[in-house]
Amino acid sequence: MIQELLKKTRFQTRQVARFASRYQRAARYGLDLVLWSRLLSKRRAPIPIDLPLGLLAEKNVFVDAPTLFVADAANQWTHWDEGFRGVNASLFLNLQKPDVISEIRYAHPAPSFNGIYLWDSAFIAQIWKYWDQQVAFDVNRAVLAQQKDGRLPHVVASFTESIFTQPPVMGWSMEQLLHLAADLPEDQYVDHIYEPLVRYHEWLYAHRCHENGLFFWAHPYESGIDNSPRFSSRDESVFADTRQMVSPDFSAYVVLQSEALATMADRLGLQTEADQFRDQRDSLREVMNRLLWDEADGFYYDLDLKTDSFIRSTTIAGLLPLWAGVPDSSQAKRLRQRIMDPEQFNTLIPLPSVARNDENFAKDMWCGPVWINTAYAVICGLRRYGFDAEAADLSFRLCDGVYRTYDNLKKLYEFYDPDRNDLKELQRKQGNRFKYITLGSKPVTEFVGWTGLVNTLVIEQLMGLSFEHGELSLSPNFPPNAANASYHLKLPQLHTAISVDVGENGATRCAVRQKTAPAYFELAAGETWQASGERIIPRSDNREQKVHP
Repeated sequence: MIQELLKKTRFQTRQVARFASRYQRAARYGLDLVLWSRLLSKRRAPIPIDLPLGLLAEKNVFVDAPTLFVADAANQWTHWDEGFRGVNASLFLNLQKPDVISEIRYAHPAPSFNGIYLWDSAFIAQIWKYWDQQVAFDVNRAVLAQQKDGRLPHVVASFTESIFTQPPVMGWSMEQLLHLAADLPEDQYVDHIYEPLVRYHEWLYAHRCHENGLFFWAHPYESGIDNSPRFSSRDESVFADTRQMVSPDFSAYVVLQSEALATMADRLGLQTEADQFRDQRDSLREVMNRLLWDEADGFYYDLDLKTDSFIRSTTIAGLLPLWAGVPDSSQAKRLRQRIMDPEQFNTLIPLPSVARNDENFAKDMWCGPVWINTAYAVICGLRRYGFDAEAADLSFRLCDGVYRTYDNLKKLYEFYDPDRNDLKELQRKQGNRFKYITLGSKPVTEFVGWTGLVNTLVIEQLMGLSFEHGELSLSPNFPPNAANASYHLKLPQLHTAISVDVGENGATRCAVRQKTAPAYFELAAGETWQASGERIIPRSDNREQKVHP
């Protein structure tokens, strides 16, 4: 009853930045933002990183968190253990019990952000899935349960609800969870996952698709990257009309969503629908390459529909088509060159939101700092195209940057300095007084809305763990600077413990312990071990050769 009353009284406006009245701003932001972001964040000691089962049970979590232990003679990487645990502690801190906002458990990105956010939740679920799959599903289902007329809202809080949406990565996120999950009853699958996602997909095509077949943001906030030089001044005093531009990141997200829905339809035996989603995917990729790719620069840009010209802002949005498999191999190699160029995206903590040599680069939120979700997406894109060495190098340095900053400051943050392991040079929408009062001048703390994806990178990209039809496979992918160290990972939910000793030239000695007898084996760089005992050896012609034990 209370939930229904709140739904009726939620205040809706045309701009997310104004979704609260002055009174609501004073009341809600005064409590949630100022208190958490300005006062407590400066005084609080680090949150405890020990998570006893009794504490976990308070939020219906009944399995221990994953753990990581790194051993090396020089003690270069010992801070990874605590950083990994720190992510889990913040992840648990931000998990919310069912309440007046949602009947399902849900996740805050950080204590300051008191609501259910669409794309934050989709990424948070990717961290939870190796700890507790049910929590991961709940975090995403809480978003789907907020659906109205097909749209998934940007954010829903107690007294506010955005009329916009956010990057449509929920389909991708759900498909990743389903890939790992052993079984899910078909009625739950259809009613609570597939059909809401299909309705959302149709809503996007009806309300966010331009007649040329590409997608546009209705407001810069809808993109999730608030003050990007693509469409905003640094202090947000000026916003571009994003309805008059079509964007590579939005279009790439819809390609990913089409892929995910096609896979889900396959699983449900809906072949006609699966074919339709794949046709949409292929059509969108073709239009993106025809209208958003600049051959001279070798980059994807936003297209200004009023002038029919590119908005030549070199931001990480131009790299996201890699994640969705949009570029051909030649285009992908050109994007790789930009990614690995130290003057552009290959910084100390890699993959800044704006290229280092772009004239609008600044260490202010989306004007340049590193955001882990978009960096994670680019790394997934590199792996998709077989750029394994680059993915290993960037994954390792991204994780090290977050864990090392945690070691220095004992907190996790919203975004990171591409050149340093601290916050001294970072700003948050400098010149925006309202944001300064509510959220402060530095990155928000205890943020695992996507910062926690570093743990997922360790598990998936570096240790190389994956599951296909419930069967474990392992394909370690560490860079040269990670050699001469041992990495030990425990995943209690999956009854799995993995040890990888990294030697020179990418060779590894591995041990996998599950419910059955432990397996010990060695792998050369690029090889994959499967729990069935098969070993997959890559060949020079890029095909794979399976070798039975």
